[in-house]
Amino acid sequence: MAWTPEFLSRCFFDTLSPLPEPRRAAETNLAELSNKPEYGLAVLELVANPAVDEQIRQAAAVNFKNHLRSRWSPPPDSPLSPIPDSVKNQIKTLIVSLMLNSSPRIQSQLSESLSLIGKYDFPKSWTSLLPELVSNLKLASESNNYVSVNGILGTANSIFKKFRYQYKTNDLLLDLKYCLDNFAAPLLEIFLRTASLIDMTLSSGNASPVTLKPLFESQRLCCRIFFSLNFQELPEFFEDHMSEWMAEFRKYLTSNYPVLESSADGLSVVDDLRAAVCENISLYMEKNEEEFQGYLNEFVLAVWTLLGNVSQSSARDRLAVTAIKFLTTVSASVHHSLFAGEGVIPQICQSIVIPNVRLRDDDEELFEMNYVEFIRRDMEGSDLDTRRRIACELLKGIATNYKKQVTDVVTAQIQSLLGSYATNPAANWKDKDCAIDLVVSLAIKKAGGTSVSTDIIDVQSFFASVIVPELQNQDVNGYPMLKAGALKFFTMFRYHIPKTLAIQLFPDLVRYLSAESNVVHSYAASCIEKLLLVKDDGGRARYAAADITPFLQVLMNNLFNALKFPESEENQYIMKCIMRVLGVAEISPNIAGPCIAGLTSILNEVCKNPKNPIFNHYLFESVAVLVRRACERDISLIHAFEESLFPSLQLILANDVTEFLPYAFQLLAQLVELNRPPISATYMQIFTLLLSPDTWKRNSNVPALVRLLQAFLQKAPNEINQEGRLSQVLGIFNRLVSSPSTDEQGFYVLNTIIESLEYGVIAPYMVHIWNALFTRLQTKRTVKFVKSFLIFMSLFVVKHGSANIVDTMNSVQPNIFIMILEQFWIPNLKLITGHIEVKLTAVASTRLICESHNLLDATAVRHWGKMLDSIVTLLSQPEENRVEEEPEMPDIADTVGYTVSFVNLYNAGKKEEDPLKDIKDPREFLATSLAKLASLSPGRYPQIISENLDPANQAALLQFCSTYNCTIV
Repeated sequence: MAWTPEFLSRCFFDTLSPLPEPRRAAETNLAELSNKPEYGLAVLELVANPAVDEQIRQAAAVNFKNHLRSRWSPPPDSPLSPIPDSVKNQIKTLIVSLMLNSSPRIQSQLSESLSLIGKYDFPKSWTSLLPELVSNLKLASESNNYVSVNGILGTANSIFKKFRYQYKTNDLLLDLKYCLDNFAAPLLEIFLRTASLIDMTLSSGNASPVTLKPLFESQRLCCRIFFSLNFQELPEFFEDHMSEWMAEFRKYLTSNYPVLESSADGLSVVDDLRAAVCENISLYMEKNEEEFQGYLNEFVLAVWTLLGNVSQSSARDRLAVTAIKFLTTVSASVHHSLFAGEGVIPQICQSIVIPNVRLRDDDEELFEMNYVEFIRRDMEGSDLDTRRRIACELLKGIATNYKKQVTDVVTAQIQSLLGSYATNPAANWKDKDCAIDLVVSLAIKKAGGTSVSTDIIDVQSFFASVIVPELQNQDVNGYPMLKAGALKFFTMFRYHIPKTLAIQLFPDLVRYLSAESNVVHSYAASCIEKLLLVKDDGGRARYAAADITPFLQVLMNNLFNALKFPESEENQYIMKCIMRVLGVAEISPNIAGPCIAGLTSILNEVCKNPKNPIFNHYLFESVAVLVRRACERDISLIHAFEESLFPSLQLILANDVTEFLPYAFQLLAQLVELNRPPISATYMQIFTLLLSPDTWKRNSNVPALVRLLQAFLQKAPNEINQEGRLSQVLGIFNRLVSSPSTDEQGFYVLNTIIESLEYGVIAPYMVHIWNALFTRLQTKRTVKFVKSFLIFMSLFVVKHGSANIVDTMNSVQPNIFIMILEQFWIPNLKLITGHIEVKLTAVASTRLICESHNLLDATAVRHWGKMLDSIVTLLSQPEENRVEEEPEMPDIADTVGYTVSFVNLYNAGKKEEDPLKDIKDPREFLATSLAKLASLSPGRYPQIISENLDPANQAALLQFCSTYNCTIV
């Protein structure tokens, strides 16, 4: 392919084409060219060429940035070739000056590119960068070229951001020191110079937004760099020059700039600078309180005054939030006495808290136009950085030291708001909403639980007088925001509401599911769902099936009808409520029929375009819980479920709906497990598909496929041994067990084979199985693999006998059983965890030492003793004393290719089976087995035990024997 600037230019021009053919051809050509070592340099030279059209250069700049992102430092397993070091050095030589001389749009792309390089190379492999930035900053500031100044500061801001979020290490502090040594003084110099320039411009009378905006943006960038360089600890340079920084910071909080503030754009520029200042003084308050305290009073006054002048416009939210955060930090510090003055707390409540808690026009618009975002902020607690939440956090901060004063003030305020509402409900409904929201926002969540408490009001009294009348109002569509507030209160304080009252209000909650407002019917669904989760002391569910039976039919109708409202077709709160109700209610056939019809109809619709993963998950959980609960009551319903579900599941498989495949396989597994043999022809068609190697290519499907394969192995063992199917199953096991990311799934398959099939069926394949396992032990051994291997061997022993495990192992290689025992079984037995797993491995190990001729032979005395020592350790030591497991890093190479992640369906979960139900206590089994063995050779075993067991284990074994009245003679 020709490599010329003209060809490159043409390609980038075609990438902008609205026609798909030339665009795709250009993208293909560029993808091919990007493999050439000097591609990045060629694109950068094109960006630098002023003769080329601006649009083409901009497209090239974006491509250059993405090229660097993928090839500057690709991961080891990436198929992309990295940029050679010689080309990297040329790029680093050119990029700074090119960035500074580019138009704003290209400059922003090149600044991002520079930051990408800096992420990997700065400072150790790019020592020339900072001196070059400082030198150019000096030149740009001397010529008042603030386009270049802001380009340099923007770049510095990007490369210094790492000091905000990386852990403090010696390497990081060395990098920070290097940056401080080179940039702290120039930063202060440009900050003060720009401050002086702003003052001069304003005093000259010739100030205009055009001249002032770049200057204010420059100061904002200086503040963000200040934040990064001070984040880890207070540098000496900044401590020495604190007064200079603080004087300017205070000025920006206390001064007005009418030239800029008269327009929305200009006000935003000033507010962004003030918000950055507030973040800086909050940082100093949190981390450098002692050094900052001399400036504290003036800043508290400045921020307080500023907040009094900040309007309720959403455009000013960030400034309001950062300013209130600063006061909150002060309120919870040792300097809280600043809030103790007479009248201060009432003034805070009146001038800061109430205005910011009260509903605004923006909130009403969000409520109506974007219910999902409204709920995310309002109900789900993701509004930590909204005015409403942060204003209440300020009150909570003050209350840590002045609880009574805050309680008295807020109580009075709530009474005043409710009184205002009572005088004219239609006009003053926002006052009632504000009162409800004050109580909700100031509630304190109990540590480690889901319940909340409040000292501000008596919850039950407030609920009865303020909330219940709202809930019992027959007009579900009137004052929807007030209804939503009442439902939210009920949800939050659900633990405080007596059961009798809650049951009495249940029909009202069901009624609100038919409200037209998306928020109201979502909150009603959420309230019902959360009520059904309430547990009383002792963990007993407060609300049972009998409590909802009288309303069940209308409840399910209203829930499914709510999904027909515009914008609520995929409402996750409604679907979660459906799932929860089906998990609690008694599922009779007259409930099951309409429910499965409704759910499959929705499933068929979302298959066309899956876009809401949370809704989809609850949809599949609802199907799974309906099938499980209905079939627990009446297993004959399984056929009706199959008729309804099969077309939907086949649609998912036929159309390869990747997002839903793991769910489909889990539901199929659930259906197979509920069937009685023989398995129908329809299922056997699915089984044929399951055995195809192509089905297993996506790692995200593997856990669900394994679950389905286990179901077939358990329910159709005879069919497995026909038409070469077992060989295919073992091929799948081989593939899974060879990779650390799927080996555990491989063992699930293997263990189910051992449990479900007769020994005569699996015996011909045992050499193949042992070979696969031994190969993996030699190549990629991990703690997880060894534990799974040990559990498998134990299961084999208890199912098919100790003689068979020894013989089949030794047929691979003579005496390999003793080697495996010595190197893996004995030393790792103590690592086993889990009640069933501990019992299984202990019983299997006991059977080996009591039944295996290899271990009972006189030549194997030491192995016998050490095995017993490990068994006693496993059964006598608490888990934390015997398991010292290092967390294993995942093998990234094995996880590449995940496109859809596996999500487990809780309600389609596989029950954990105990393969040794007849053995209750492995300690008793050990003691009685040893006593029986010893009685056959009196005098032999006490000596072996004393020579091979740790003294603590000898004592533990003696205790076992004493407990179960056994003697080792």
